[in-house]
Amino acid sequence: MRGALLVLLVLPTQVVLGQRPVVGTVFDSLLHAPLRGADVWARGSEQRVQTDANGRFRFDSIAPGRYTLLVSHPGLDSAGLFTLAVPLTITGHDSLPVRVATPSLATLWQRRCGQDLMMRADSGLIFGVVQDAKTQDRLAGAGVLLQWLRIVQTDVTNVQTQPREITARSDSTGTYYACGVARDMKIALRAYAQRDSSGLLDLQLGARGIGRQDFQVALAPARQPAVLRGQAATVEQTPVYGGRVSVREGASTVIGADGGFIIRGVAPGTQWVNVQAIGRAPAAQAVDLRPGDTAWLAVTLGPLPVTLAPVRVLGQPSRMLADFEDRRRAGSGLGYFRGEAEIVGMASMRSVLSSFPTIQLVRGQGNTDFMALLPNPGVGGRGWCLAALYIDGFLADWDQVHTYRPQDLVGVEMYPRAASAPVQYQQVATGCGVVLIWTKYLK
Repeated sequence: MRGALLVLLVLPTQVVLGQRPVVGTVFDSLLHAPLRGADVWARGSEQRVQTDANGRFRFDSIAPGRYTLLVSHPGLDSAGLFTLAVPLTITGHDSLPVRVATPSLATLWQRRCGQDLMMRADSGLIFGVVQDAKTQDRLAGAGVLLQWLRIVQTDVTNVQTQPREITARSDSTGTYYACGVARDMKIALRAYAQRDSSGLLDLQLGARGIGRQDFQVALAPARQPAVLRGQAATVEQTPVYGGRVSVREGASTVIGADGGFIIRGVAPGTQWVNVQAIGRAPAAQAVDLRPGDTAWLAVTLGPLPVTLAPVRVLGQPSRMLADFEDRRRAGSGLGYFRGEAEIVGMASMRSVLSSFPTIQLVRGQGNTDFMALLPNPGVGGRGWCLAALYIDGFLADWDQVHTYRPQDLVGVEMYPRAASAPVQYQQVATGCGVVLIWTKYLK
């Protein structure tokens, strides 16, 4: 799926030299900067080099002839541009520098959106293809719905979230282009074809302002459930044990002692899969599942990034739950608590969090996501701020909450101000309140 869907801006160059070095530069027009660390090689020769901090590269002598100069970089892959190709002719005279440049965002907008790029908050571009999950045929006329939130400051102390959405249609080749999406917010995407759809996916554009997301949609009657198998490991290649794998809008399972997992009865098509484990940074990605088939997913979970000053915690996970029970029984008045008996009968995680005073739940990036706001202590409680979230003692993102059910929880505690929370969970940088969620996976 790495075909060229974008017209790339390259500068065909004739280099005239005889057995002398070839020098040049690679420029990233999306970042308005030289492209550092790009792989550059001439097809037909053995030489391969990397660009330096200024985007420059140098080959030793290359024999006269015609070549294709190829440039690749992880940043270009993530933007969906993949490998740049430049025709290169070498003769036996003086040399000229080779120049390679990616297309600019303005160029892509003009070519793919049919209009000039205007200065506005939502100026991103997302493209991709939509395929039949069974036959792999590209689907013309399919729809891709993209939704995101725009946070707007309404006055000195308050902000407001405004939902935005657009629908893009695939052309005769099954390719879609969504113009005018957020560059700095997470975007929820879903593809539709006939009466069927893919799962709900997440995508956030980087500084380049462009990204690619392909979809597979299983069409009726070929919508037989699929199976997801996989292996979760650490960066040291040791199995991850006791974590959890969940399919958004689907089932979930616990990772086994050997790091393996299996989920049966998964809806076919492109689905969003979350993998998380205690002490590890969560991973999430889109997975294509063919009807009635088995898909394999290998996941590597890195260490949890440290965002606060290091705090030494003594004791096992059971100690954390014991500390929670001690705080709940003490009832110091600094926080609010819900135990397992109070939670188990509630209908959803929204219901659990809505039972706490002062919390305001707002929509997250996806259709099932939400975030919790608490009164902002910096402006006398007249504004709102995003509550810090900890799951089983580790700092987490709010889009992880929807993967849990009330039956999975041992307890929840909420502190309206960071200063009232246990010291190891205080978000002193923001001062905003804290929500602690404790699950049965700690037992």
